[in-house]
Amino acid sequence: MEQTERIKKEVRRLKKLFAKIDENKKMVFSTVDDVAFMTITMQDLREKIIRDGTTITYKNGENQYGKKQSPDAQLYLQLSQKLTQATKILIDCMPKSEKVPEVKEDGFEDFVNERENV
Repeated sequence: MEQTERIKKEVRRLKKLFAKIDENKKMVFSTVDDVAFMTITMQDLREKIIRDGTTITYKNGENQYGKKQSPDAQLYLQLSQKLTQATKILIDCMPKSEKVPEVKEDGFEDFVNERENV
């Protein structure tokens, strides 16, 4: 499936999960778009990292070689941090009495516990 379609599917799934967000906090739904984009991008990056590894060899000068973290691995780590922040924003906008989704490696899976006062 094309990346754009996968992102749209993820947006629909997330909007269903977070449908109970207060009406006056609906502006955070732009965050849903970001979370969907990051989730799908990270899935693609994960496949590249599994295939190509987390390091690349570089040549600096005529005889100087070394290894460094690959750009894909760097981007994956950055997106992971941003995804965690964006997800927290969405969860914080849920009514306190609602169950919140448990965060799994591939996104939100199940509603598992009552949200407590934070």
